[in-house]
Formats: sequence, structure tokens, C-alpha cells
Amino acid sequence: MTRNTNGATEEGIEMQIVGVILLLISIGTVVGPVGAVVYLHQDNLMQLVVPPEINQIINGNVVALNDAVGTDQSILAPVFVGAQINNVSRTFTVTVNFTNTFDYNFTLKGLSSTVVCADHDYALGNIGLSNIVEIHAGETAQITVTGAWTQEAENHVITEHPNATSINVNLTNLVMNVNDITIEQNEPISVGDIPIT
Repeated sequence: MTRNTNGATEEGIEMQIVGVILLLISIGTVVGPVGAVVYLHQDNLMQLVVPPEINQIINGNVVALNDAVGTDQSILAPVFVGAQINNVSRTFTVTVNFTNTFDYNFTLKGLSSTVVCADHDYALGNIGLSNIVEIHAGETAQITVTGAWTQEAENHVITEHPNATSINVNLTNLVMNVNDITIEQNEPISVGDIPIT
């Protein structure tokens, strides 16, 4: 047994070197594959954490949401309850009953959208959720949405729909916050005809 100037034996040093080599191999077997995966997804690191299905839902793909919860039921099933209109302030409030057809509880924390004339793609106003709503699985809750329209929107209806009793509208730029997940719908959503008289 030979000792060096520090008092360590050659066998002890050899064992330390073997230990360091084994440690480096262990680190390499973990860091190598992880590094390769990070390198492959360097353009979109979010894919490492968020499954593609959830990413599709966040981007407004309702079909992906239905697939994720294993159903072909509609996520939106609102039933009109009532509305209030203030012509002086150009504001309105609409209340609907929403039935949660899924086996999951939802908390609707935010909703905003632009209301657009479907015939002319003309912005008529904006809507937003008036308060946070909890919707338990299989139950119905009331959702109240408030909105406002502009003088320009009023002029559009008068000039482009002079004798109409209703106007066909779409919701565009829809953004919803459900259970702290933001869902953006890029495609217009047809609301259909709404009364204007």
C-alpha cells in the first residue's frame, strides 16, 4: 500500500476516481435525455409541461375539451332568462341559465367578447361577465353578462337595418376564464338574431 503526500492510499484514490466516474455516468444518464428533450422542444418549451390537448382547449378548441372530458355533449347550453336595456346610457344586462352537462365543477371567473353584426362584420359593442359564477356538475346557475354599444353601432343599425326587428350577431375575440384556465375562441360564434325593437 503506497501513500501519497496527503496520506491517501493509491487504492483509496482509485476508488474515489471510480466513484467520480460513476457519478458522472449517473448525471449523464439523467441530464442527457432531459437535455435532448429540451433541445427538441426549444421553440416551444410549453409543450414540455402542457399536454397538447390542454393547449388546444386554451386556444379555444371546444371539440378538444369535449374529447378531454370524454363526451360529445355541448359545453354551452344557455337558456335566456331576461334582459334589461338602458337606452340613455347605451348599456344592457342579459341573464341566462347555464346547465353544466359535465361531471366537473366549473368556476366562470371571466368572460369578454366583442358583439359584431354578422351581415357586415361591424363591431356593435362589448360584453363582459358581471360576477364570478360557480357552476356545479349537473346543476344550473344564472350567468349575467353586461354590455354597452356605441353611437356608431346605433347609426349602423339605423342605416344598414332600417326596418329590421332583429339583427344577426356574432361574438368575436371571446375570452373566458374557467377554473383559472384562459380560453380564447379565435373563430366567430354565431348568436343568431337578437331583437332590436
